[in-house]
Amino acid sequence: MEINRVGTFTTRWGESLVWDERRSRLMFVDCGTRTIHWLDAGDEDPQTFHAPSMPTGVVPTTDGRFVVVMEDGLYLFDVDAASIALLSRYPESLGGRCNDACADLDGHLITGRLNLGPEEGSAWWFAPSGEWRLLDDDISNTNGPNVAVLDGEMTLIIGDTSAHYFAYPYDPPTGRVGPRRVFGDMDALPAPVDPSAAAAGGPDGATFDRDGGLWCALFGRGQVVRFTVDGLDRTIDLDVVNPTDVAFGGPELDRLYVTSVAGEPGTVDGGLLVIDGLGVQGRPEPRFAV
Repeated sequence: MEINRVGTFTTRWGESLVWDERRSRLMFVDCGTRTIHWLDAGDEDPQTFHAPSMPTGVVPTTDGRFVVVMEDGLYLFDVDAASIALLSRYPESLGGRCNDACADLDGHLITGRLNLGPEEGSAWWFAPSGEWRLLDDDISNTNGPNVAVLDGEMTLIIGDTSAHYFAYPYDPPTGRVGPRRVFGDMDALPAPVDPSAAAAGGPDGATFDRDGGLWCALFGRGQVVRFTVDGLDRTIDLDVVNPTDVAFGGPELDRLYVTSVAGEPGTVDGGLLVIDGLGVQGRPEPRFAV
């Protein structure tokens, strides 16, 4: 296994990695500078689009554009045309703005409230028709949403930064979930190797591999871990204190990219990392049905 930095650029708060397999393009955002970035295959210097407000989530669509989670709603971003347009305002009952997002396997969107403290928050389902539906009113800060078939059951994963990665039985057409359970148990993690890392850490961005393993960036712990239906499976220590998101990319979807938050000068904090030699492959990112 090898861990390397991609290029020499630094993001203030890198987030929301997505690999577009149609264009061999890696998308991500910098929340701290309100910018959307992308790297075409082989590039080490990202191209940049300045967003009208802070972007916190990026989801590919069936027509090649991207849904971007912004301050006042969801927007459709066309990379090639360098244009962005409102898709939907947030429902008033959400009580704020959203954070991370993903598409399910049927083309709906899962997102949830951005909340930087252990306070009231919520997770939501959004349909191409424009309908919003509450999924869980007890998620303080939504991170790393993903949908996969696990043990024969359609399953929604939602990470709560103040708690764990939760799993729900999930029905995509109706946006309804069953009772939640802990899927990625943060209390079961061993202490990080780096003594400066916070032992508690927090769930952040996540992605599934083809074998049903959930790869998770643990903010504050300097680690990427893999959970399966049987529990904690792998732990990888990084040279960044605050990894924020992960995504499989490359022609074979076997390279794991990691974004991070800037830190002390002279460190790799804020850099984009890539992990090779994991021995697993990702899956194409599910797309929102435009």
